[in-house]
Amino acid sequence: MDTIQWPAQSPDLNLIEAVWMDIETELGETWGQIGDILLLQQHVRIIWEQIAVERLDSLIRSMPDRLRAVIAAEGNATPY
Repeated sequence: MDTIQWPAQSPDLNLIEAVWMDIETELGETWGQIGDILLLQQHVRIIWEQIAVERLDSLIRSMPDRLRAVIAAEGNATPY
């Protein structure tokens, strides 16, 4: 198996960061600020369950471009 050196703290290569951003955006746009932790957990679960398979497939397919961007940026920030 070929491996790459993973730049420290690289959200560009951590696809869950993109998913969390989607969840944060949905929370902010749909429910605003939620002060109750149980209500927040419920809403995050609802949003998580509504994430389309196509969105996840798109993120996975973006990995080659993400890798190229991180390599080109020598581990620094990228557009992702």
